[in-house]
Amino acid sequence: MFSLAAHERRGVWRHISRLAVPLLVAESLNFAVQLGVVAILGRMGGEAVYLRSLYQPVSFAVLALCVGFGVCNQVAAAISKGAGRPRDVMANSASLARVWLGIGAALYVILAVAAPSLTGLLHVDAELRGTFVSFLRWTSAAGLLAVGAELCASGLRGYGYVRQATVLVLCTASVRIGLVAGLGLGAGIGIAAVPVAEGAAGLTGLAMGLVLLRRTELWHPPAVRIWRREVLTDLRRIGVPIAVSLLVISAYNLAVVGVLAGYGENAVAGYTVASTLQNVVLLPGTVLGTATAITINQQRGAGDWPRIRASMRGGIEVTVVTYAVVAVLVWSVHDPLARLIAGDARVAAEAGGYLGAVALTYAIQGPVLASLTVMEETGGGLRAIVLNAIYFGLIVAVSAAAAHAAGSADGFYAAVAYCNLIGVTVPLVAVRHIRALSARGGAQPVAVPG
Repeated sequence: MFSLAAHERRGVWRHISRLAVPLLVAESLNFAVQLGVVAILGRMGGEAVYLRSLYQPVSFAVLALCVGFGVCNQVAAAISKGAGRPRDVMANSASLARVWLGIGAALYVILAVAAPSLTGLLHVDAELRGTFVSFLRWTSAAGLLAVGAELCASGLRGYGYVRQATVLVLCTASVRIGLVAGLGLGAGIGIAAVPVAEGAAGLTGLAMGLVLLRRTELWHPPAVRIWRREVLTDLRRIGVPIAVSLLVISAYNLAVVGVLAGYGENAVAGYTVASTLQNVVLLPGTVLGTATAITINQQRGAGDWPRIRASMRGGIEVTVVTYAVVAVLVWSVHDPLARLIAGDARVAAEAGGYLGAVALTYAIQGPVLASLTVMEETGGGLRAIVLNAIYFGLIVAVSAAAAHAAGSADGFYAAVAYCNLIGVTVPLVAVRHIRALSARGGAQPVAVPG
């Protein structure tokens, strides 16, 4: 693909790996906190878990928006790092915060007004409808406060202060799970602890983020008064595609559950267990893609266009090596792993069947996920949406037909594995995107942010 001396290639591997490790710690911590909150709610009783499950689609929409804004800020910060413009980071973050205030307020009004109607759409039990409406309104309002911490963390990450960003994530995660446990179980306020914890975590994260920013060269308070129109372009080219991609993945999961529902509760529960484990397994792919994208965007800011090709190659190589090991490891222990997580023997059998069929294809899915992440964070979001839509749509269509032909969920699992093989084309598309980006940038006298 690219010519790259062995010593330089190893340097790229080390650089991307150093960025990826703290990113992986932060993402793993976030995932663990989500599982921890669900476990704590389980101790409050089935009603708490039920209400939180009903809120899941709304929380995913808020998360998609928050991630879109965060990645936009991270990309801009990385470009500012390469260009040697630390002042731009706070200006960009403040501009995105202004846009978020408008969008967040509009989203909250829509959710607050629509809350009573959602109880019918989601078939909420009659005696819990009032509780659900109150929970949705308070929790969605509290969730919107998370953007402050997200903008601080993404600015730090993009500029290269990955460890400081990880400390910030640790701080907010500790507040969130600590308050859910302390107030929900200790003080006995139940599920009402969730919005309190979300709001407190958001405000604490913002305060901690500002403290961390103040200890770096990124601290330029007058810059917050500067309005950067470029954020609107960044949101259109990067933020919106990322949010749409997350919604496509959410729709895929709903479609899969719909297909498997015809083969019994154990098939649905088994897929849910396997999917949860799969999220953990594929986490390094997203992280390595983000680390590669940060490196590329810093080089874009510096105008070092030829090197972004080498960085892309290095990122893919590290991911391929990582997932060659991960795929074999998961496949070799898929049955005991499924039994450990599922508990119920019949659910474990279904989860083990899915993992046994698809585990070896993680060697392809990891690099695919990393490549899609790089495209999303370097302006190729539209391509990523198209690839995601084709990929997930094909899996649902082919796997549903295979399951129908086989008369069991096993046909579905096998078809998913075969469909995963077409993912080998995605890194090639990502490489072409980076080559085109390098060629366009090299033809310009000055690097253009965004």
